[in-house]
Amino acid sequence: MSFEQRVVRALGRQRADRVQASARQLARLADDDAPSTEAVAHFNMPLHAHNVHDATVELANQLNAAAPEETWTFVTIAHPDGTWSGKASPFMQDTSRLGSRDWIAHFALSDLHMRMGAWRLTQLWRAAELAEQTVESLGRWQLLVAAACSRSLLEGAAALTHETTLLHEAWDTFKKAGPPTTASLTRFSTDLNNRLAKLQYASRVGQSSGRPPVLQSTNVMTYINKLAKNTTTVDVLDLYEWLCDAVHPSFGSATTYTVLRASDRPKSHAIEQYARHPLQPLADSGYAVAPTVAHAAADALILAAEVVQNSLSLAKWIMDDIGLTVEILGLNRLSYAGGSDQSPQRSDPCPCGSGRKYKRCVHRWGQPSSPPPPAAEP
Repeated sequence: MSFEQRVVRALGRQRADRVQASARQLARLADDDAPSTEAVAHFNMPLHAHNVHDATVELANQLNAAAPEETWTFVTIAHPDGTWSGKASPFMQDTSRLGSRDWIAHFALSDLHMRMGAWRLTQLWRAAELAEQTVESLGRWQLLVAAACSRSLLEGAAALTHETTLLHEAWDTFKKAGPPTTASLTRFSTDLNNRLAKLQYASRVGQSSGRPPVLQSTNVMTYINKLAKNTTTVDVLDLYEWLCDAVHPSFGSATTYTVLRASDRPKSHAIEQYARHPLQPLADSGYAVAPTVAHAAADALILAAEVVQNSLSLAKWIMDDIGLTVEILGLNRLSYAGGSDQSPQRSDPCPCGSGRKYKRCVHRWGQPSSPPPPAAEP
């Protein structure tokens, strides 16, 4: 929406233009991305067998007995304690071209690939919705709503940038170590799936009644403090404190309805004026009281939008690098954000967008997981 002149004057032209542009950019990103996605979790199926032949026969018999109409792709895995387990999927394409270790990598990381796609997409939807409502509320001068939405947006951005960085560091370390073993694949996929499960399903519901959730979410101040430490353009803590004060029954909340504060010259008294709809009286007064909450809501949105876009770009890169390194693309029949029904050929342009041919890009075990500089090839 376009701000009317009174709102522009209250925010300042530059801030008003930037906050609207930031919200529009998030909306465009959401509109241009997938409108829906899917994810699946493949469970470890314990087996009684003690060798590869018996494990294969046992798992095949289980699958055919339970769902003979399905076309199954499956893999059996030996564990250090001598036990065997299996994973099976009706969604995967034929993996006969893969070696046994690559089969295991595909099963271990394809679920992670889909869950990352779902997490990335829901974070984008959330940010776009909160940004839109912040701008709408500022335009109507409903500052409590604007503060609540921009506060939530800032919290989400702080969490997103921290967690995306941790995911990237974990994948980078794992990839640089070279071709994985079955044991290292199992450890890595378990660790990252647990991290994603916490990001998607962690909660604080129930802890006040002595029944804390199985996955308890991280205290939001942990994320806000980390964002403040890594941000030099604005005072993150000051912004956040104003937004919190506005949505709580505190001083900041009262200021959203304040039109005037003044005292007489002999200092015998002070007078304050409040209005349910304060924008016009504020304009008439020449904005004698600075609309601090409105400024904080706008500045928080501008910062959060930049952080979200950078973090989602990194999350997309991680997904691409995992999918292309492990050769997940083209091996899964499910439709999900970040997936593909075709695996690139060696001389194809790399799907990551680097401008390189796939065979010359960085999606190989032993290489770091860093986006390469664009390198257009003839």
